[in-house]
This record gives sequence, structure tokens and C-alpha cells, in this order.
Amino acid sequence: MLFLFIFTLLIKAQAIDNLTINQEYQETGTIFKLIDSQYQVIQSVQNTTFYFQPFQIDQDKYITVELIFGYPQDGDVNIEFSITKNKKDNTSSKNDVFYDINGQFLKKAYQMIQINPFTFNNNDKYYIDILIRDTHFTDYQYIIKITKTNNKKCPNDCGNQQSGLCYTENGICACSSQYVDLDCSRLATPLSLKQPLKNIAIQKKDYFYFERDSLIPNITLNLGLMNSQYHVSDVQAYIMYENFECGLANEGYFNYYISFHDQSSQSVQIDLSPLIYDQYIERYQRLLITVTTQTPALIYISLSLSSTDGNLEMDQSLVIVYVLVSIAIMLLVAWIIIILIRYRRSSRVQDETNTISNSQINNNNNINNRRNKSILNTNLLDQYMPKLQYSQILEIPEIQEQDVQEACSVCLIEYQKYCICRLTPCHHIFHPDCLQQWILKHENCPLCRTPLDQKSLKELIDKNANQTFKFYQTTNKQTNQNAILQSQLFSNAQTELRIIAHNSIDNQ
Repeated sequence: MLFLFIFTLLIKAQAIDNLTINQEYQETGTIFKLIDSQYQVIQSVQNTTFYFQPFQIDQDKYITVELIFGYPQDGDVNIEFSITKNKKDNTSSKNDVFYDINGQFLKKAYQMIQINPFTFNNNDKYYIDILIRDTHFTDYQYIIKITKTNNKKCPNDCGNQQSGLCYTENGICACSSQYVDLDCSRLATPLSLKQPLKNIAIQKKDYFYFERDSLIPNITLNLGLMNSQYHVSDVQAYIMYENFECGLANEGYFNYYISFHDQSSQSVQIDLSPLIYDQYIERYQRLLITVTTQTPALIYISLSLSSTDGNLEMDQSLVIVYVLVSIAIMLLVAWIIIILIRYRRSSRVQDETNTISNSQINNNNNINNRRNKSILNTNLLDQYMPKLQYSQILEIPEIQEQDVQEACSVCLIEYQKYCICRLTPCHHIFHPDCLQQWILKHENCPLCRTPLDQKSLKELIDKNANQTFKFYQTTNKQTNQNAILQSQLFSNAQTELRIIAHNSIDNQ
């Protein structure tokens, strides 16, 4: 009664127009047109209809219709509040009918419907229907208010700064801690995985919520009576994902449901994946629980990880092990691939030799030509680029002055200290077989492309009158040669080779 008295004083102070909708008014068949922004209405009949017509200049605005009840009180307002566009013209569709589902299911003393901009013109009419579904209360008293704003209006302005903050971009209230519902009008108790709630006294209806963590995919909600000796079968729990449309879980809208049915406890496994992160309110959407009872009851509520998540912590502790094992496997596979590549490259020379041999069987002319060319090249190579140990080659001064080759550039195999190699006039080192097979195809140095064809080699030998070179031709099979003599030999040979190449270019 005190609330009703305050409500009446507020109406008088604001000088709001009064409307009385009774049986006599209803018999006239008149539909009242709402021109002003707000009216005080006393409705003593079950159903009444109003209408309003927006102006053309209001097309870019949000039109909000609010019902603020003075009687009956919150939780007892049992009405259906709807707005239909062009209802009397029979041109409306399902998309032109708007409801306040939140106010209807929760029987709230504040209800609101909002119409988006650019969805109407000045010829459209919006009909407001208010249907009383419970005749237990008579003479419903409420204020009907119509506002036009550039931004979205949050339900009931989100209560106050203590209960919530309004985001006009989407018309959603960011409720403060322990406040829930679309207008942050309900106090709720937070639930935690660590601490169950015991000895919770439920008189009629209480609200709870759980704010998920991104690492928890699902949980199990346990609800039970503290004293199972008492026969209580009317305790029910409605569980809902926060969706900013319905507000709170109720008997008309819920995602999960628990009813005792003469049992002392019940549980339900809940998937938390639909609770996404909301960028406006900067938190995950909540899991909302409404517990109702017809008679007072003492209950407990607890949350636990579902059986599928029982090993969550253990799995997280094994993540590092899995990563290390994966890295080790990847390194092993990479090492095997490198070994295979090197093996294939090392056997390439032998494969090419076998290929040449096989092709010689099929073509006798090619056999003779290749054989003669191979013999001739071998003789020239032995005369001009004799076989030496790799360690001996490294003692030559010209080789020491440059970057030493540690691997054959043809087969890519590293040199051993006592392996047999050949040194070209251009001071490059190769395996004898690798160089011979290369010259058969290309007749030049594999690295610098200096000509190493038969003509160039023969001309170099014929024109080379240097005594050091002749001495080396007679003593090239001796194992203990002087390193300085080898250096002079290859230096003179290189000089002669360059002169031959220069003369060849001038003659052309």
C-alpha cells in the first residue's frame, strides 16, 4: 500500500493525463489514441487497446513504450503486453508483432518494448494490447510512457549506478556483481566450483548465477535438500544461458530443468560452450539459475567439473610433455630426411655410371664413343691433374691462401684426410670419379666453369715448356713430393691455361 501511495503522489506531481478503462468505456468500442508522451491508466477490464502514430521526422529514432505498474506489485503483474504494427489494416505479419517476454514470464512491474528506427513511416499505426491473464487482482494501475531517442534505451535505465551500467550501442545493461536480469533488478548469489552453498533457505524464489571460465567446457550442477526426512517435492530449478532477451530462467523459458519428485537430491550436466565472451560488457555470459518452491525449504547447491573434465588438470600438466615429444619426433624425421638426401646424392655418381653402362648395352656406337672418350680423358687427367691425397693438396701454398674446400661440390661428401682427390688448374678440389663424370658431360670446372676439354688440356701440355712441369711429369708417381714443387707446377699450369684461353678468344 505504501508503494501505491507513493506512486499516486508521483503521478499528481507530474500532472500526467488520467485514463480509466472500464466496462462502460469498452462498450463504446473506442480505441484511445495516445498523443501525449505518458498517461496514468486505471484498467478494470481484462483487455484494452491503445494506438499511436509516429511522425515522419521520428523515422531515425528508437521508439520505446514502457509500462510502469503501481498496482499490483512486482511479481504479481500477470499480463501480456504486445504491440502490433497496422493491426486494424490487416497488413501486419509476424515480424510486426512485438512482445516483452522478460516482463511477461517474470510478472514484472516494469515492462518495455522498443521499435527500431527506419522500420515505419507516418502512415503506420502501432496498436498496444494489454491483456490481464489473472483476475485475482482488479483495477490494474500503471503509467504508459512513449519516448523517442537517438540511442537505444536500456530496460528501466539499468536500475541505478549501483546495480548496472547501460550500453546504448546495443541497449544492454552490464549488471554489477550479484545483480542479474535485463534491468539488473534482481539480487543473485554467485556460485563457485571451490565452495558449495549449504543451508540456503528458499521461501518462494531465489536466484543464483555462475560466471564461466574460458577453460571450463562443462560442469555438473548438484541440488539437494539439507534434511531428507522432510517430504518436499515442489522444489524446482530452472537453468538458463544469459541471452539478454528473456532475462532470467523461469517456468516459461529455460535450458535445463531440475525437479525433486520426492528425491532428496538431483544433478544435471551443463554444457558451457554457449556462454560466449561479450565484448560490450567485457565478460563471459553467465549461467542463470532460478530456484522456486511453494513451501519453505532448506537446500544446498554445489558445482563440480563433469566426468569428462575430471582429468582437466592432469591433461594440462601433460601439455608440456606432449609438446616435447612432438618436437623430438619432428627432429627425428628431419634427421632421417637429411640422411636420405645425402645418401641419394652420394649414390648419384654410381647411378649415373650404371645408367651409362646400361645405355651402352643398347647402343654399340655409343659404347665405343664413350669408352674412347673416357680413356682419353683419364689419360689427360692423370697427366695434367694427377691424383693426390687431400692432405697433400692442403700443403700447396696457393691452396692455403684461399678458402679450402671441405667437401666435393659434385657429390657433396666431405673429404677425409687421406682420400684421393684431383686439383684443377683453377685450384678446385674434386673426387677423381666425380670430376671425370662431370667432364664427360660438361668439359669445364664444376665451380668456376674454366674450360677443361681435351683440346685445351692438350694445348696446355704441348705449349708448356717449363722445366718444373716436365720434372713433375716424370716424378708424379712418387709419394713424397716436395710441396713447393707442386705449387710451382700448378701455378705455371694455371698461367698457361689462361694464356691458351685468351689466345683462343683472340683467334675467334
